[in-house]
Amino acid sequence: MLFALVLAALQAAAPASAPASTKSILELQQEARAAYDKGDRARFTAIYADLVQRRPGDVNLLYNLACGQALTGQTAAAEKTLLQLAALCASSDLDADTDFDAIRQSAGYRAASAKMKALRSDAVSSGAVVAFTIPEKGLVPEGVAYDPKTKSFFLSSIRKREVYRIDASGGKATVFVAPRQGGLRSAAGIAVDPRSRSLWVASEAMPHMEGHVKDEPLQSAVFEFDADTGKFRRELKAPAVEKPAAFDDVSVSADGRLWVNDGFHGRIFTLAPGGSALEVFLETEEFRGTQGIAPTPDGKSIYVSDYSGLYRIDVATKRITRLEVPQNAALNGVDGLVLSGGSLYAVQNGLVPNRVLRVDLGGDGVTVTGAKILEMNNPAFDEPTLAVAVDGFLYVNAASQGGKFQNEKRPITPDEMREAVVLKIPIGAPAR
Repeated sequence: MLFALVLAALQAAAPASAPASTKSILELQQEARAAYDKGDRARFTAIYADLVQRRPGDVNLLYNLACGQALTGQTAAAEKTLLQLAALCASSDLDADTDFDAIRQSAGYRAASAKMKALRSDAVSSGAVVAFTIPEKGLVPEGVAYDPKTKSFFLSSIRKREVYRIDASGGKATVFVAPRQGGLRSAAGIAVDPRSRSLWVASEAMPHMEGHVKDEPLQSAVFEFDADTGKFRRELKAPAVEKPAAFDDVSVSADGRLWVNDGFHGRIFTLAPGGSALEVFLETEEFRGTQGIAPTPDGKSIYVSDYSGLYRIDVATKRITRLEVPQNAALNGVDGLVLSGGSLYAVQNGLVPNRVLRVDLGGDGVTVTGAKILEMNNPAFDEPTLAVAVDGFLYVNAASQGGKFQNEKRPITPDEMREAVVLKIPIGAPAR
């Protein structure tokens, strides 16, 4: 059981008396976890069959449904679900999961397992090249931003707690925001507001940043620096909320409105143009902790990811619409999210193999008309994270290695550390 159960176990148990029709997806996952632990495989399977009907194409839900089907003797159904996962280009080490022992020798299982193993080495490329590197290892780079005025790029470092500027003329990288400047903790997601000349940096106390103290509070905040000089302007702390926020990504609308994610909860924060304090824009159980945020050019909507799917939110009404999953690609595991023209570009580091996906949208901005994997199994990939679109290209932070720096059981060695690499992927000029 490799996917959703791990996350669901972290959630509070749902009230036992709550009718199934009123329970959220997280509550039902928790109920399924309890049923699994008690040996009630039939109940576990029934819950996931219902969840898959609610959210078709969610690979986490499909995987656990396949586990339940295998455990309850539904061999043909389990084979079909596993092959559906493989068709969505989602891979897992099925041979390591004892839930599939009963169907291990079936033809459908062997076919699905072979397809998933092949996915781990099948390379897909759309002509990506290295845009620039920073010849220093162990930065744990995260965010990529672009300044249209100076035509310079910025790259943040979680571990070193600083921001680099990459010169437009020669591609030279220099430290632009000095380590811990203004009290900066991790330097995660970043964005440039060209009108106010602001460089926004999402920050929180992450365990793999230098100087982290065990059990240190998150202290989530957004830091504003001058985009021309790197001078510290101000720190905007997270509003007082019951469950502390976790900031690791930011985005700016064309009118200067700032959007900030909450990686632990279904919340989005915002700062109005010219505002002095962050506010809670939305709090919902419709999605989990948010990841990428991509505003539309007119500022009327934002797209967000939550590691289980993609959503469009109407800014005025706060109505949430979940995007339909295409038949040939999963929408799980999206970290970085960029809107360019009529397509969303998703950096999927929560899905194996990691990849960059293009999701084409219809004129209504909600209908998914197609999807295409642009890069998968690129040799530069080592946990890609965030990206920015510039002049017909997507610039992707390719090798954060963040998970390796947080692996306490097997700490990363100096020999395994990689330089920061940003890939340049052609995506064409925006359609509108």
